[in-house]
Amino acid sequence: MINFNGKCFSGFKSVPEDLLRLLICLPVHTHHLLAFQGKISLLEVHYFSIMAALRRSRVDIPMHYTLTFFQEQMDALYGGNDSQKAVQRISLKFYRNQNPTIEAPISSLCFVMQTDPILLKHKDLELTLYKDHYVFANAYSNLFQSYESLRKLAQVYAYENGFEAALLLNDHKRLVESTHGAVFLISEGKVKTPALAEGTVNCVLRTAFLDQLKKESEWEVIETEIPVFSIQQAEEMFLLSSEYGWVQIRQFRKKQFKYDQSILLQQKLWESLAHQL
Repeated sequence: MINFNGKCFSGFKSVPEDLLRLLICLPVHTHHLLAFQGKISLLEVHYFSIMAALRRSRVDIPMHYTLTFFQEQMDALYGGNDSQKAVQRISLKFYRNQNPTIEAPISSLCFVMQTDPILLKHKDLELTLYKDHYVFANAYSNLFQSYESLRKLAQVYAYENGFEAALLLNDHKRLVESTHGAVFLISEGKVKTPALAEGTVNCVLRTAFLDQLKKESEWEVIETEIPVFSIQQAEEMFLLSSEYGWVQIRQFRKKQFKYDQSILLQQKLWESLAHQL
């Protein structure tokens, strides 16, 4: 089941051709959300994040794109979905209705909304380092869409070399993110992650997790510059995104990581999200 610009279809085969042609172009913005029993966690925060990204993308945002509107569209999508009891990932993509021209540089929008089940069970991966291309450390890199093609390229590189995920570096050759989301390192009661100034994606789930950690006195949260060599000094390592969920890292190069503290943090995060509906 998909919701294409306010109308629900059983699949892309039933979508009118004039709408399907829009999918030839790259999305203006892509956003992933998590739903628990058919209800979106942190919906208001997601909404403001989406609006901020669209405003930076130089498009005409329809006046009816309100928080209530998107809640109704998600409810309509779940109306034809039999998996409300499962945890699901909602993919929301925005497209231009027409290419920009000198006469009409600001184009109108349409959206495509889909749901997919996502497992919150523990899973671990072995990863590698992708160094062929870099993410620029600037504010534009904080938008998910800016380097999505690079993340997919790094993912192919990882698979071709027998790995399951890859780390990405910025133009200063410091850790910025991964093919599977934001990167977190645990060591001696500290949780480190690349700062937004490093170019990492400013996603809602990353912010929610950091806010939760800051409320717990036993953890010191550090958003900072992380050189590659310091990964070897970490005790545990994991990746986090609404697209892939929580991904535990088993090994990077010769360093093998533990899981004990990460699993406890993972359980607390999912419980917290399930109560913020």
